[in-house]
Amino acid sequence: MGEHGSHTPDQPYTIHADAALATAPAEAAAPARRRFDPLAMLVGLVCLAVAALAVVAPGALASVDPRWVLAGAAVVVGGGALLATVRRRR
Repeated sequence: MGEHGSHTPDQPYTIHADAALATAPAEAAAPARRRFDPLAMLVGLVCLAVAALAVVAPGALASVDPRWVLAGAAVVVGGGALLATVRRRR
């Protein structure tokens, strides 16, 4: 019964050689270590703070003027662009 691809509990699955070769190089290569990104950390912390504020005091977000949010986002993006140009390339 195992000759046409079906199996029984006492017969293990068949792993074809071409399937094993396709995954071998990916498993052998170790992932590259990433360096710390302060801009991503800042954006993540701001997102967490806004989410916490939305859970704790939903009315506080309604009173925020969207123009200030846009201005704050412009400052963060501009600061990130400035840091990207000043930071040394390694």
